[in-house]
Amino acid sequence: MEHTIVYKDAGAYSCFPDIVLRRNGELLVSFRRAGGFSLEALRRGKYDHVDKGARIAVARSADGGCSWQLDRIFEPFDPECGEQDPSISELDGTLMINFFRWRVVPAEEKDRLGYPARQQYDGSWSDVEGPWLVRSFDGGATWEREPVAVDSAPLLRAGTSDAVLQLPDGTCLMGIYGAEYGSSLCRAYAVRSRDGGDHWGEPSLIARDPEGKLSFEEPALARTGDGHLLAMLRCGEPGKYEYLYQARSFDQGHTWVDLGATPMWGHPAHLLLLADGRLLCSYGYRRPPYGVRACVSEDHGATWNIEREIVLRDDGASRDLGYPSSVQLADGTLVTVYYIHGPDGIRHIAATRWQLV
Repeated sequence: MEHTIVYKDAGAYSCFPDIVLRRNGELLVSFRRAGGFSLEALRRGKYDHVDKGARIAVARSADGGCSWQLDRIFEPFDPECGEQDPSISELDGTLMINFFRWRVVPAEEKDRLGYPARQQYDGSWSDVEGPWLVRSFDGGATWEREPVAVDSAPLLRAGTSDAVLQLPDGTCLMGIYGAEYGSSLCRAYAVRSRDGGDHWGEPSLIARDPEGKLSFEEPALARTGDGHLLAMLRCGEPGKYEYLYQARSFDQGHTWVDLGATPMWGHPAHLLLLADGRLLCSYGYRRPPYGVRACVSEDHGATWNIEREIVLRDDGASRDLGYPSSVQLADGTLVTVYYIHGPDGIRHIAATRWQLV
């Protein structure tokens, strides 16, 4: 395995990357770059991912992930909001980044926010807005200045943390998640666009807990080798996440069935259909030894070979890491990106080039 730095800046809190292999062979990584507010939270012993100074950033590699260059840091779409979990895809030549955001206001303006609002260490209050997306129609040279709002109904507001999946007929699916009013338990849905991302709707429920104990968050979607769909979900009691759960769709995402736990401990997950038809799931491992791991399914997600779990990194300095995303190059090499930090405490974006046997 070969580890490289995608982006590292001592003055930034860089996290939540996503990678896409473009049709021209170029690699693009989107990630969240935050600054002083998040770093001050770390100094106070908090992992606070709410930062209105957080911006979407993009890095490029023209040599299969051996080296990387920062391409751009986006200007704010709204100065009161920090962008979160940007995920990148290429759909029929169009680049798309989907994300959600936190609106942050002073304590005296808390009533402007919806429910549930949360208070930050400096007394300000924040609330989720989204999802949103922006597109580039020229290979990333320019991007839409105004983001497109994604209809999250029946959720009042929702997060998203995985790239849009395009089906063979051109339909786009986005996994979203959010809590009902007055609840901390999230449900996960897939929403659909039939016009390249201009309009979204037709929500289909992926997962919810009718007993009101488990929260289903951060759904990752993929087509399997048999042409069906699989969703992998972060799951657990709020703030206590353990094994990944999965659900299947046999009708291209209109309905989801077979919700159940997997043997993979970690979160959140990313799914990749490999060239040989196997399915790769990568995930953050947020217990000692902290790092990033992966697992393979040879039967379209019916079972996972946890006995041969793959350790990509086991040298993280804390549980604040992960959010992996993988692509497979033409020669079979896998490139997995994630965020991590060592003893210096600098949260940065890294990549691992590796081979699957």
